[in-house]
Amino acid sequence: MTTQRPTGRSESGFTLAELLVTIVIVGIIATLLPTAIVLGLRFTAGTEKRVSATSAAGTLNSYFYGDVHSAEKVTTDPACGVADVIVHLSRPGTEVVYTYDRRTGALSRVKCADGGVVTTLLGRFDNATSPHPVILSCGAETSCASPMEVTLTVRSDPAEPPTALTAVRRSSAS
Repeated sequence: MTTQRPTGRSESGFTLAELLVTIVIVGIIATLLPTAIVLGLRFTAGTEKRVSATSAAGTLNSYFYGDVHSAEKVTTDPACGVADVIVHLSRPGTEVVYTYDRRTGALSRVKCADGGVVTTLLGRFDNATSPHPVILSCGAETSCASPMEVTLTVRSDPAEPPTALTAVRRSSAS
Protein backbone atom coordinates (compact mmCIF):
# COMPACT_ATOMS: atom_id res chain seq x y z
CA MET A 1 0.00 0.00 0.00
CA THR A 2 1.32 3.38 -1.01
CA THR A 3 0.47 6.65 0.58
CA GLN A 4 0.20 9.89 -1.33
CA ARG A 5 2.13 12.78 -0.09
CA PRO A 6 0.78 16.29 -0.20
CA THR A 7 2.53 18.40 -2.81
CA GLY A 8 2.58 21.45 -0.60
CA ARG A 9 0.61 23.58 -3.10
CA SER A 10 -2.94 24.57 -2.42
CA GLU A 11 -5.38 24.31 -5.32
CA SER A 12 -7.64 27.13 -4.10
CA GLY A 13 -7.19 30.81 -5.11
CA PHE A 14 -6.78 32.88 -8.27
CA THR A 15 -4.30 32.46 -11.04
CA LEU A 16 -2.33 35.48 -12.14
CA ALA A 17 -4.36 35.69 -15.37
CA GLU A 18 -7.67 35.72 -13.49
CA LEU A 19 -6.42 38.42 -11.16
CA LEU A 20 -5.28 40.64 -14.06
CA VAL A 21 -8.61 40.26 -15.90
CA THR A 22 -10.50 41.20 -12.70
CA ILE A 23 -8.35 44.29 -12.18
CA VAL A 24 -8.94 45.44 -15.79
CA ILE A 25 -12.72 44.95 -15.54
CA VAL A 26 -12.93 46.81 -12.20
CA GLY A 27 -10.84 49.63 -13.70
CA ILE A 28 -13.19 50.01 -16.69
CA ILE A 29 -16.25 50.07 -14.43
CA ALA A 30 -14.64 52.58 -12.07
CA THR A 31 -13.82 54.84 -15.03
CA LEU A 32 -17.30 54.77 -16.60
CA LEU A 33 -19.47 54.83 -13.48
CA PRO A 34 -18.96 58.52 -12.51
CA THR A 35 -19.79 59.62 -16.07
CA ALA A 36 -22.99 57.56 -16.03
CA ILE A 37 -23.99 59.05 -12.66
CA VAL A 38 -23.38 62.64 -13.84
CA LEU A 39 -25.40 62.07 -17.04
CA GLY A 40 -28.22 60.51 -15.03
CA LEU A 41 -28.36 63.46 -12.67
CA ARG A 42 -28.41 65.95 -15.55
CA PHE A 43 -31.26 64.08 -17.21
CA THR A 44 -33.21 63.97 -13.94
CA ALA A 45 -32.75 67.73 -13.33
CA GLY A 46 -33.91 68.58 -16.87
CA THR A 47 -36.93 66.32 -16.55
CA GLU A 48 -37.84 67.87 -13.20
CA LYS A 49 -37.78 71.38 -14.73
CA ARG A 50 -39.97 70.33 -17.66
CA VAL A 51 -42.48 68.62 -15.37
CA SER A 52 -42.59 71.69 -13.12
CA ALA A 53 -43.22 74.01 -16.08
CA THR A 54 -45.97 71.75 -17.43
CA SER A 55 -47.54 71.61 -13.99
CA ALA A 56 -47.43 75.42 -13.78
CA ALA A 57 -49.32 75.73 -17.07
CA GLY A 58 -51.94 73.25 -15.85
CA THR A 59 -52.42 75.05 -12.54
CA LEU A 60 -52.61 78.41 -14.34
CA ASN A 61 -55.28 76.90 -16.56
CA SER A 62 -57.43 75.89 -13.57
CA TYR A 63 -57.57 79.46 -12.18
CA PHE A 64 -57.32 81.59 -15.32
CA TYR A 65 -60.67 80.83 -16.99
CA GLY A 66 -62.76 81.56 -13.89
CA ASP A 67 -60.82 84.73 -13.11
CA VAL A 68 -61.22 86.12 -16.64
CA HIS A 69 -64.87 85.12 -16.87
CA SER A 70 -65.74 86.99 -13.67
CA ALA A 71 -63.57 90.05 -14.39
CA GLU A 72 -65.19 93.37 -15.17
CA LYS A 73 -61.90 95.05 -16.03
CA VAL A 74 -58.64 93.74 -17.50
CA THR A 75 -55.43 95.77 -17.28
CA THR A 76 -51.72 95.38 -16.68
CA ASP A 77 -51.73 97.95 -13.85
CA PRO A 78 -50.02 97.15 -10.53
CA ALA A 79 -52.30 95.93 -7.74
CA CYS A 80 -52.13 94.06 -4.43
CA GLY A 81 -48.63 95.44 -3.84
CA VAL A 82 -47.34 93.66 -6.95
CA ALA A 83 -45.44 95.71 -9.52
CA ASP A 84 -44.38 93.05 -12.07
CA VAL A 85 -47.89 92.27 -13.35
CA ILE A 86 -48.68 90.03 -16.30
CA VAL A 87 -52.41 90.65 -16.11
CA HIS A 88 -54.67 92.38 -13.56
CA LEU A 89 -58.30 91.23 -13.44
CA SER A 90 -60.75 93.14 -11.27
CA ARG A 91 -64.35 92.96 -10.15
CA PRO A 92 -66.06 94.76 -7.25
CA GLY A 93 -64.34 93.83 -4.01
CA THR A 94 -61.72 91.57 -5.59
CA GLU A 95 -58.50 92.09 -7.52
CA VAL A 96 -56.60 89.17 -9.07
CA VAL A 97 -53.07 89.63 -10.36
CA TYR A 98 -50.93 87.12 -12.23
CA THR A 99 -47.24 87.84 -11.78
CA TYR A 100 -43.89 86.34 -12.77
CA ASP A 101 -40.77 86.81 -10.67
CA ARG A 102 -37.82 86.60 -13.07
CA ARG A 103 -35.34 86.19 -10.22
CA THR A 104 -36.90 82.99 -8.82
CA GLY A 105 -38.82 81.81 -11.89
CA ALA A 106 -42.05 81.76 -9.84
CA LEU A 107 -45.42 82.25 -11.54
CA SER A 108 -47.99 83.35 -8.95
CA ARG A 109 -51.64 84.33 -8.62
CA VAL A 110 -52.31 87.05 -6.06
CA LYS A 111 -55.91 87.60 -4.96
CA CYS A 112 -56.79 90.71 -2.97
CA ALA A 113 -60.21 90.80 -1.41
CA ASP A 114 -61.83 92.40 1.61
CA GLY A 115 -60.63 89.43 3.68
CA GLY A 116 -56.96 89.92 2.81
CA VAL A 117 -54.34 88.85 0.28
CA VAL A 118 -53.87 85.25 -0.82
CA THR A 119 -50.86 84.32 -2.94
CA THR A 120 -50.87 81.01 -4.81
CA LEU A 121 -47.65 79.72 -6.34
CA LEU A 122 -48.70 78.25 -9.68
CA GLY A 123 -45.27 76.86 -10.51
CA ARG A 124 -41.70 77.62 -11.46
CA PHE A 125 -40.02 78.07 -14.80
CA ASP A 126 -36.35 77.75 -15.70
CA ASN A 127 -35.08 81.30 -16.27
CA ALA A 128 -32.23 80.07 -18.46
CA THR A 129 -34.55 78.55 -21.07
CA SER A 130 -37.56 80.87 -20.68
CA PRO A 131 -36.82 84.46 -19.67
CA HIS A 132 -40.47 85.42 -20.44
CA PRO A 133 -42.48 82.20 -20.03
CA VAL A 134 -45.94 83.82 -19.69
CA ILE A 135 -46.99 86.67 -21.98
CA LEU A 136 -50.31 88.52 -22.11
CA SER A 137 -51.91 89.11 -25.47
CA CYS A 138 -55.39 90.47 -26.03
CA GLY A 139 -58.09 89.53 -28.49
CA ALA A 140 -57.35 90.34 -32.13
CA GLU A 141 -60.34 92.66 -32.50
CA THR A 142 -59.93 94.65 -29.28
CA SER A 143 -57.32 96.82 -27.61
CA CYS A 144 -55.49 95.72 -24.49
CA ALA A 145 -57.25 98.40 -22.44
CA SER A 146 -60.37 96.27 -21.93
CA PRO A 147 -60.43 93.09 -24.04
CA MET A 148 -63.34 90.67 -24.16
CA GLU A 149 -60.95 87.83 -24.91
CA VAL A 150 -57.76 87.44 -22.87
CA THR A 151 -54.94 85.14 -23.93
CA LEU A 152 -51.93 84.13 -21.89
CA THR A 153 -49.21 82.39 -23.88
CA VAL A 154 -47.10 79.99 -21.84
CA ARG A 155 -43.68 79.01 -23.22
CA SER A 156 -41.81 76.72 -20.86
CA ASP A 157 -39.28 75.49 -23.43
CA PRO A 158 -38.11 77.53 -26.47
CA ALA A 159 -37.74 74.30 -28.46
CA GLU A 160 -41.41 73.40 -27.94
CA PRO A 161 -44.48 75.24 -29.26
CA PRO A 162 -46.12 77.56 -26.72
CA THR A 163 -49.44 76.84 -25.02
CA ALA A 164 -52.10 79.55 -25.46
CA LEU A 165 -54.78 79.87 -22.79
CA THR A 166 -57.67 81.98 -24.05
CA ALA A 167 -60.62 82.95 -21.86
CA VAL A 168 -63.62 85.16 -22.63
CA ARG A 169 -65.10 87.66 -20.22
CA ARG A 170 -68.82 87.44 -19.54
CA SER A 171 -69.39 91.18 -20.04
CA SER A 172 -67.63 94.06 -21.72
CA ALA A 173 -68.17 96.56 -18.91
CA SER A 174 -64.93 98.31 -17.93
